Amino acid sequence: MRPERVRRDGTQVVGIDTRTTRQREADPATAAVPLLWRRFRQEALAGRIPNRAGTVTTCAVYTDYEGEHRGGYRCVVGAEVTGTDEVPAGMVAVAVPAGEYLAFAARGPMPDALVAAWERISAFFERAPVRRAWTADLEVHYPTGSAVDVLVALSPGGD
Repeated sequence: MRPERVRRDGTQVVGIDTRTTRQREADPATAAVPLLWRRFRQEALAGRIPNRAGTVTTCAVYTDYEGEHRGGYRCVVGAEVTGTDEVPAGMVAVAVPAGEYLAFAARGPMPDALVAAWERISAFFERAPVRRAWTADLEVHYPTGSAVDVLVALSPGGD
């Protein structure tokens, strides 16, 4: 399935975060992102986020990349909000800038379908005529539990 090019308005996400690397995430014994998701669900943190946008989705934002894909990055698991005036203690706010994105669909049993989608994304950008912006990438997780859209930011004028 080919990715769809979309233009998105900027958005803000409030949630919990961690700093990690691709190498760390490749090893199930050290992976931080699954632990972040587990904590978000077990502590029912979605219900503590004020000013939620009119969606029932949860999100993961990948941002603050160091050296593009070679260094560390920050992952925030949370929800889109209409404002960041009230960020609960222990949570953070992150902005996802407006811009051009490629949307990749992950469908099926999670997390395997999502892992496969990120593998397709990596392979796609190795030969793509467009470049990643490395600003903020967004996963939108739908309530069914078997559907995620991954939005990868494109570099302006990068095609």
